Amino acid sequence: MRRIPSPPGRTLPIVAAVFVLLAGAGFWLRDSGFFAVERVEVLGVSGPDAGKVAQALRRAARDQTTLHLDRDALLQAVERYPTVGDVELDREIPNELTITVLERRPVATVTVHGRKVPLTADGRLLEGATAASNLPALAVKGDPGARISDEEAKRLLAIVAAAPSPLRSRARRAYQGRHGLTLAMNKGPSLYFGSTKALDRKWQAAARVLADPSTEGARYVDVRVPDRAAVGGLAPLAPEEPTTPGVTPDPAAPVTPGAPDPAVPVTPAPTPEPSA
Repeated sequence: MRRIPSPPGRTLPIVAAVFVLLAGAGFWLRDSGFFAVERVEVLGVSGPDAGKVAQALRRAARDQTTLHLDRDALLQAVERYPTVGDVELDREIPNELTITVLERRPVATVTVHGRKVPLTADGRLLEGATAASNLPALAVKGDPGARISDEEAKRLLAIVAAAPSPLRSRARRAYQGRHGLTLAMNKGPSLYFGSTKALDRKWQAAARVLADPSTEGARYVDVRVPDRAAVGGLAPLAPEEPTTPGVTPDPAAPVTPGAPDPAVPVTPAPTPEPSA
């Protein structure tokens, strides 16, 4: 029996209907509870607000599925924390999600209207972020605005940003002084940088000096010429007490008798007269 082909006009609606059903099933599947995010790991957060950032991201992520991740919604959940620059997502179907935070890390603070505001290495003020207690303060003239623009402040920021992390956490204040760009350390000396030239070499020289126990108590370390770092303000060394070397008599030497003591005259007592 010969098969009569279906009219083309009837096939097209059937195909369209199948596609609609499949698309609907796909949308239903991607948002279904079977793929709901249940376990969330947050990496890359640091600083005083780290716990709050991680909590906000976990809460926002649990409203999503691993088949339908909304990065913009995650960023919106942490928009009040300016240290968060971006996020990277790594899902493991069906229910696991790892969020890596790309931070804008502060390296210093500036005082704005009596309040400490964290500052990034590129000069951006992180308004609303909590300033860590171990960040050095920058001496900035006037209101810095949203980003540092003063040239002197930029040079001070460059010194702090170039510092090794362990030394940066020991720094207290960066300012322009009599010896040029200067960094005062907590419970330590002031570091004279002079300018922003050869910062890597200057920091290497400063690290060597600060690691030397003999420089403890110094008032300043001058690294303006990094190959000839100078230390000043050390307490003078206490002079050694002079000692008189003992004399050991030579047994072979002749003994010279000492002069006799002068005689002390003795007056005899009077003799009593015999009684009559």
